[in-house]
Amino acid sequence: MSEKFKTAAGYNPDLTRDCETALVVLLQAFGSLKTTLRLVGGLVPRYLTPARPPEIPPHAGTTDVDVVLNVSVLADSGVYDKLRRQLKDNGFVPYEPAPGKVSSWQWVYQLNGHPVRIEFLQNTDDPDQSGKLGTVDGEGVSAVQFLHAGVAHEWFHEHAVTTELPGGNGVVTEVVRFADVVAFMVLKTVAFHQRHEHKDVADLVHVMRYWGPIDDLASLYAQRQLNSPLRGILHEVLQLLEAHFCDSEDIEGWRKDGPAKFANFHQIGQPGSDEFVREQREVSSMVDYFIGRVREQFSSHSEP
Repeated sequence: MSEKFKTAAGYNPDLTRDCETALVVLLQAFGSLKTTLRLVGGLVPRYLTPARPPEIPPHAGTTDVDVVLNVSVLADSGVYDKLRRQLKDNGFVPYEPAPGKVSSWQWVYQLNGHPVRIEFLQNTDDPDQSGKLGTVDGEGVSAVQFLHAGVAHEWFHEHAVTTELPGGNGVVTEVVRFADVVAFMVLKTVAFHQRHEHKDVADLVHVMRYWGPIDDLASLYAQRQLNSPLRGILHEVLQLLEAHFCDSEDIEGWRKDGPAKFANFHQIGQPGSDEFVREQREVSSMVDYFIGRVREQFSSHSEP
């Protein structure tokens, strides 16, 4: 995964718009396979929680684009190598993490003087495989395995994005298929648990706060737990949220890494200040309330 900035100061709207433009170019590069792509990661809040100040403040943004591939579709003979040619023809080049070392799952698109990195992910339900490179067909396009990334194929929304292509190639509209709020929560919670990045928890808390009323979010989550074959994943995510945000036997929830890294990311006062601690407490309380409401609703609907 690409490096994340530790504070919101590292992100800005121009970089985020460039990521959106790169995503549109990527969709065009995939041609008829564009409908199989699912957007996850830091660009998703742009569509899940569109800014409407002061009720919904702008999201911090992103500097890269994370896309989940449907490997079963792309496994057809010749598809990977064809995609590699299409990506190069549309201006994407393989990322080089070190001189002479070329990545097959990370690609770069140069736009307005800076590189936008595209990262291809694929699903795994094995924690030991998460972060490892999946099957590579020759030297074509591959994807790194990410725990439960497949939820984005099950739960997603569509949004039409209109942007001007670089190089004077006109204005186009493409449909972006992105993780819905529950899928986003799953993937960001797992990401934070695995990587401990400030940006992951900032994205997660922003969406939980501003997607809609927290009771509506809890109701949707509980319904998915009741009706989806992925209920085990949703139960696991609640446990992870509890571990990082809520009271445990020895530690008050507000003191845990979730609330603290969120406050640090947004530089809300100095650590230990009244302002900083107040934010920690609010974040912990929100997550604790959400988990409680989910469990209440799940129990009430599952009782005979």
